[in-house]
Amino acid sequence: MPVHGARLRLAVRLLAVAIVVVAIIGVEGMNVALVLAPALALGLPLLFKRYVGERVIRRLARPALAAPVVRSRALPRAPRSLGARVAALAVPGSGRAPPAIALL
Repeated sequence: MPVHGARLRLAVRLLAVAIVVVAIIGVEGMNVALVLAPALALGLPLLFKRYVGERVIRRLARPALAAPVVRSRALPRAPRSLGARVAALAVPGSGRAPPAIALL
């Protein structure tokens, strides 16, 4: 029964962590336990053979999918006209230089 064995190992590891935490609190006090809490929180997954961010690392390690090959080399054509409303605004200002303030 590998599931039972895995649960037993998990329980033993958690018990060991709890004993260590209680021993630290008993010997050194709560202040030291609070200082060591972040290190314990980062080290706890390693005790259970896990790594923080391992799912992201696995996802990034997967080979990237090949980009689709474009068969046509013809570029799409630009629209021929800007439309009546846009052309009325764009054509008068297209031959002028920018205002002098914009050049400073």
